[in-house]
Amino acid sequence: MNIEEYIRKNRNQFDVEHADEDYLWTGISQSLDSKNRKNRFMIFKISAAVILIIALSFFAYQLISLRNNQQLILAKIDPKLAKQEAQFQNQIKTYYQVLQKSDYDKDLLTTSFKDIEYIDTLISKYSDDLYKNGPNPKLLNSLMDLYQKKLKLLDRMLNEIEKNKQYENDKTNI
Repeated sequence: MNIEEYIRKNRNQFDVEHADEDYLWTGISQSLDSKNRKNRFMIFKISAAVILIIALSFFAYQLISLRNNQQLILAKIDPKLAKQEAQFQNQIKTYYQVLQKSDYDKDLLTTSFKDIEYIDTLISKYSDDLYKNGPNPKLLNSLMDLYQKKLKLLDRMLNEIEKNKQYENDKTNI
């Protein structure tokens, strides 16, 4: 006798038990409740993420506006220094524009961007100190000196790029 014949003969004995409907519905309702809880938790996560993004955007905006209004701090202290700082910043922007337009290999430059980034962090710290503590002649002189050093580094980078290009041109003309 094979399995199929056995099942056909004993089919009535197999269908004797009935499902406990109360037990099944209890399990189903519990799973629906857990889904609702998961949905509430997901909504909480999404709202927390939105609030975090808004807060970070606000702080970034404040930081950027603080740096843009840095000139106002020096304007209150000394208008001549504010004018000089504005000139330095314009020169720095011009140098960065020239750097972006030029095609150069960073590995060939002896001057690195790390030096410029370090100067930028010092400028930021000095500006914060000026904002918090008010005018300090040594701090003001150091800040102006940092701008000059940054300009010199950028000028050196541009000269290195120009020398490398001239060397390549001379090399190809030989």
